[in-house]
Amino acid sequence: MQADGDVGRSTEILRYRGGHRVALHHEGAVVFGEMEAAIAAAVDHVHLETYILRTDGVGTRLLDALAERARAGVAVRVVYDALGSRGLDATRVARYAAEGIEFAEFNPPSRWFWRFRPRRRDHRKLLLVDGRVAFLGGLNIGDEYASGGPDGRPWRDAHLGLEGPQVAELEALFVESWFRSGGSSFDWRKLVATESEADGDASVAILADGPSYRRRRVRDFFVDELQHARSRVLLVSPYFAPGARVLDALAAARDRGVEIDLVLAGHTDHPILRRAARAICPRLVRHGVRVYEESHAMVHAKLAAFDDRIAVVGTSNLDRQSLQHSCEVNAVFAGSDVPKWIHEHFGPDGRALDPVRDPREEARRWLDPWLDRWATFWAQL
Repeated sequence: MQADGDVGRSTEILRYRGGHRVALHHEGAVVFGEMEAAIAAAVDHVHLETYILRTDGVGTRLLDALAERARAGVAVRVVYDALGSRGLDATRVARYAAEGIEFAEFNPPSRWFWRFRPRRRDHRKLLLVDGRVAFLGGLNIGDEYASGGPDGRPWRDAHLGLEGPQVAELEALFVESWFRSGGSSFDWRKLVATESEADGDASVAILADGPSYRRRRVRDFFVDELQHARSRVLLVSPYFAPGARVLDALAAARDRGVEIDLVLAGHTDHPILRRAARAICPRLVRHGVRVYEESHAMVHAKLAAFDDRIAVVGTSNLDRQSLQHSCEVNAVFAGSDVPKWIHEHFGPDGRALDPVRDPREEARRWLDPWLDRWATFWAQL
């Protein structure tokens, strides 16, 4: 099933497939419960790929569930990013490896240099069970994604469960990351050749970025969809420093009458990126883009809704690190109810969000503009 009307050039670079069942979630604790239940039902294999892996409460429960399946003879493979998981307890990892979980570390530093470029990170968050069900979205493996940060603020994220033929394409992405991370050999061909069936009606394409793809693939998709937007666009991103092409496309879409809402994190774990966004957004505000920050929670969701035609749920932030350097994965929906879900749970209507104004209208310290420019320079390297 394709979306009605013009869906832009993305139909040429993406392969949409119908017949998917999709479960959308915005509460981390619920998602982790669903993931643990799926792992417990595994009979052949479980593949986990994550940027952050911790051995805290959430991480321990998930790893314990994986270890139980490994002891039962299920093949369990885990890829984690060396930088994102730099605080991972090596002793605990060795214990789980002894119980049968296979681990691979993506792009670890050697004594003198990084295996790949230092900024090449595995930012994907994937859980694949038996080639039957996949989970993907913004959730890393750590306590804050379920119960909020140490300051008591809740964590607002978006994650989904997916059943249907595109699970095989997600398996192929995991295989790429596994072998690139030096994982042990296994017979992977059947995994990527077998497409599972589902009785759903969602049309889904997988939009990935990484070493095996043309660089800036996700960025070009966003630019193209902005160029084809007709009435309204909602973008949700915790980190916003996308570069000139995305900024120009946003301004041009607003200039031709498209209503654009941009929801960013008002409270963030990367204050430099918030400063960069604060320096970039006034230009968009002057064009009429409505920019908001959510301060009562940590917004970590990566979402987009273009009219009611196209929706994106995935791992790509709207910053240069995601759009140019990292391995990412996103589910793109055509002609579905997902845009409505994104507007309902993350849009500005009926929610207490703080509008971002032109800083020329606000009283600021003389040093702030200089700090903003420095942050912008750093964020857009």
